Amino acid sequence: MAFTGKTYELEKEENFGAFVDSLGMPPERAEFFKNFKPVHKVEKNGDVYTLTAQCPTETVSVSFKIGEEFDESLSARIARSKFTLDGNTLNQEQKFDNGCVINYKREYLGDKLKTTLTNNKWNGSAVRYYKLKA
Repeated sequence: MAFTGKTYELEKEENFGAFVDSLGMPPERAEFFKNFKPVHKVEKNGDVYTLTAQCPTETVSVSFKIGEEFDESLSARIARSKFTLDGNTLNQEQKFDNGCVINYKREYLGDKLKTTLTNNKWNGSAVRYYKLKA
């Protein structure tokens, strides 16, 4: 995995505010996510991966094995999550008890990371672009 151990900084985004709004979360939490400009890193230890998104006020980290579904704790909610890997594309699906399903497609393209976000309650998509941190 050419992308493990590398740190990526958010560079720009498209449609992310609309994506967050489509999730129907409380306004203060939605504002937090709209302003969350993370530094992103994936590390691997054996067959366990750890994905970390960090900004000055909060760090979010999740550990997983490729292809294994697990319960992911997200603030006050739990999602049933699963990661798959296709070359340098790391896909994640989160299923919530309210029927919402969020998909993340993380494409590692050399010194760039492109993350496309969709959910089943919205017809659009959002993209976040990252660059390799110097």
